[in-house]
Amino acid sequence: MIRKNKPVSSEPKIELACPYCNESIYAALSWFKKAYSTCPACDKGLAAGQFAPVISDLEHAMDASSEEMIFGAPHNSCCGKDSCCH
Repeated sequence: MIRKNKPVSSEPKIELACPYCNESIYAALSWFKKAYSTCPACDKGLAAGQFAPVISDLEHAMDASSEEMIFGAPHNSCCGKDSCCH
């Protein structure tokens, strides 16, 4: 029997608190973006908009971190330019 390996998801998992019961929800980033889902702990309905500000901040931080890994940390001198002051 030949078994195909499932592709490994590169999607990050995050943990956010339910706005109703404050229990931690650990799920893939896309779960928090779904139009509607329910909290696994309290079963109350959750809309994507409830997590939108936090998700936006997280995605921005992940993008900045990725750029820093690829291009290196920004080099700012005392005057704010990329070159070193002499």
